[in-house]
Amino acid sequence: MTKILGIMTHRVSRPQAFNRHAKSAIAEKFDGLLVYTPKDVSIKRRVISGSLYRNGSWARATVPFPKMNLDIGFYTPEDMHRATIVKKSSRLPFTAYGLGNKCRIQSHLVQSAYLKPYLLPTEQVKSAEAFIAFLKKHESVMLKPINGWGGRGIIRVTLHKEHFTVQRDGKKNQQLPRSGLGGYIRGVLGTGRHLMQKWIDIRGSRGGVFDIRALVQKNGNGQWQTSGMAVREGKRGKITSNIKSGGDAFGVAQYLTKEFGAEKGEKLTETVAEVAEYIPSFLEKSYKSRLSELGIDLAVDTSGKLWLIEVNIKPGKTIMKRVYGHKAWEQSLHIGFQYARQLLEK
Repeated sequence: MTKILGIMTHRVSRPQAFNRHAKSAIAEKFDGLLVYTPKDVSIKRRVISGSLYRNGSWARATVPFPKMNLDIGFYTPEDMHRATIVKKSSRLPFTAYGLGNKCRIQSHLVQSAYLKPYLLPTEQVKSAEAFIAFLKKHESVMLKPINGWGGRGIIRVTLHKEHFTVQRDGKKNQQLPRSGLGGYIRGVLGTGRHLMQKWIDIRGSRGGVFDIRALVQKNGNGQWQTSGMAVREGKRGKITSNIKSGGDAFGVAQYLTKEFGAEKGEKLTETVAEVAEYIPSFLEKSYKSRLSELGIDLAVDTSGKLWLIEVNIKPGKTIMKRVYGHKAWEQSLHIGFQYARQLLEK
C-alpha cells in the first residue's frame, strides 16, 4: 500500500514552496506528499486533485484519500466552511482538529478550576451597548476579531471622562468624543464578530508590550512536549508583541529575572511551564478531540501577576529560531510529520 501524506492548506500557487514539507514526509518514510486545498477534495468520490510529490518531483494528480493528513491552512470564512466539512469526513483522518473561535476556546478554558486564576474577563461582543458596559467596568479593553491571528485587527479602547482613545498597531492614536463611542463600536462590529478582553499593563521596563509564547507539540511517540518558550517583546508604542511587526524574542527565565528579580522570575518561569504542560491534555479531554500542537500565549502584568491570554492551534515558530537556533526551529517544523507517522503506524 502506498503511504501518501496529505497536507491541506489555503493556497497552493507553487508546489515547490512545499519542498521542505516533502523532505520531512520522505524522512518519515512516507512514499510521497499531496498538497491540496479544501476545494480540491471530492468527499463523494473519495479522491483529491492536488500537487503530488513523489520520486523527487511534483506533478498534478488525482489520488484516493491519504491515510493521514496535516492541516496547515489559514482560511477565509468561505474556505473555513469547506475545510470544516472536509475535516468532518471520517474517511479523511487528520493529525489534529479545530478548537473553534477564540470565544469557544474561552468557554472551554473557564471550565478548568486550575486555569481560572489565570483567565482575564473575556466575552463576545453582542452589541455596542454591551461593549460600553464592559468598558465602563474595566476602563481599558482589548477588542479582538473572533477568528483573528497574528495580532491583526486588534484595537485597544480606553475610556476617559470626556472622550475615549483608540490604539491600533501601525496607526496614529485617535482621541474621539465620548458621545461617538457607540457609533464607533458599531462600525468595528460591522467588519465581523469580535471579543472584548480586559486590558492589562504588560509593558516591560523598556516600554514595549511583552508576552510569552509556549510551543507545545506531540512528538513521534504521541506524547506532548514543550518544544520551547520565549518572550516576545513588541516595539515601544505598539499594543501587541507580534514579531512580524518588528518585535524581538528572548529567553523566558532571563527576561523575567531581569524584570522581576531572580526569585520571582524563577517562580514565574516555572508556572508558565506548568500551565503550558496542563493545557493540551485538558483541551483534548474537554473537546473530546485530537490535537497535535498549540501556541499558548501568557503575559505578566506590571504587578507580577501571570495571565493566560489565548491558545492558538496553528502557532508560528519564528521564536524557535530566534531563541533556540536554526536546528531547534527545523525540529519544531518536522515534529508534526513524526506524529503523523506515529498515528499511521498505530
